[in-house]
Amino acid sequence: MRVDFHSDFKWCIENDFQVYVQPMNNSGYCKIAIRKGGISTDGKPSKYCTEKQITLYSKETLGSVTYKTQKLAAEKLPDVYSYLRKTYGRI
Repeated sequence: MRVDFHSDFKWCIENDFQVYVQPMNNSGYCKIAIRKGGISTDGKPSKYCTEKQITLYSKETLGSVTYKTQKLAAEKLPDVYSYLRKTYGRI
């Protein structure tokens, strides 16, 4: 079965992985960030859920690779979506 960008992206959203490019200190350099729980918390470290009366938490992890531009980092996002799906999900 062939897995493509759109299904990997959708899998990440459905499984509460927010993946984005994070600029580094106005230097122009960037890293890719992954926030587990980021969809539920609207990209914040925590969010109170009034429906369930609980606080939801998320955790950001920065990738180890530094990119010279946001464009170069953004080109790698599909690889990150695929990696997350292969590592944490079933294809």
